[in-house]
Amino acid sequence: MPSTAGGGERSLRRARTLVGRPVYLTGAYLVGDALVDCGPPVTARELLRALEGRRLDSLLVTHHHEDHMGAAALLIERRGLVPRIRASGVERLEHGFPQEAYRRLAWGRPPRVRALALGAEEKVGPFRFEVIPTPGHSPDHACFFERDRGWLFTGDLFLAERLRYLRDDEDLAALIASLEAVARLPVRRVFCAHRGPVRDGPAALRRKAERLSTLRERVRELLAQGLPEHEITRRAVGREGFLTWFSLGRFSARNFVRSVIKQGGAAPRPLEPPLAPRE
Repeated sequence: MPSTAGGGERSLRRARTLVGRPVYLTGAYLVGDALVDCGPPVTARELLRALEGRRLDSLLVTHHHEDHMGAAALLIERRGLVPRIRASGVERLEHGFPQEAYRRLAWGRPPRVRALALGAEEKVGPFRFEVIPTPGHSPDHACFFERDRGWLFTGDLFLAERLRYLRDDEDLAALIASLEAVARLPVRRVFCAHRGPVRDGPAALRRKAERLSTLRERVRELLAQGLPEHEITRRAVGREGFLTWFSLGRFSARNFVRSVIKQGGAAPRPLEPPLAPRE
């Protein structure tokens, strides 16, 4: 059942279970008659049951990943709600997007759905959501800011102050810039899709931006020393864990290093010198 998250908005967090344990909690927020994100395909029917008897006028989606838009097809079918997403995400919802095996296992495969592009602002009843482009986690990512109340719905921008892993398609530089941008807003409360309401949210956003900036500089220093990727990862980020294995490396600590390299950091020294050409 939905749990109270604060005045005027309610949250629902669910996950698929494996061996009796949740794989990864994800959620949706009900703000008046607006639903912010709608969770993965595997919990879509549970979401519909939780929303029975509630009026819904809008479905606002932070980005195209299946754990945020996976119930959209059922919401279109049962409630007539067409998801709204940044223009760069419309094609992904309508034509589909690649999904690795670990994502299908954790959240299910979402059907393709019709989608509409978000405007610069979305008004739903008494709530006025500013659409803040926040690329980094994905190119189409957006946060929704209700300025009068100081509420910021962050999708996957926050997640945690300390990140152990990065996806191989994430852009660390853009992620830091997006965190710095929202940290300048007059935010009073932060609502994360996976963590729920964030304690001391505005300060947590600033601390995360600072930590990632510090990490990036440390990686650059180690790259300049010519160290190999695995050693830079161990020194700057830490050791790999279960999620690296589960995702076959798509989520990994090493991806922090690789993202810095993509942004113009020096290439690391190879583990062994290249073989001399045969005469």
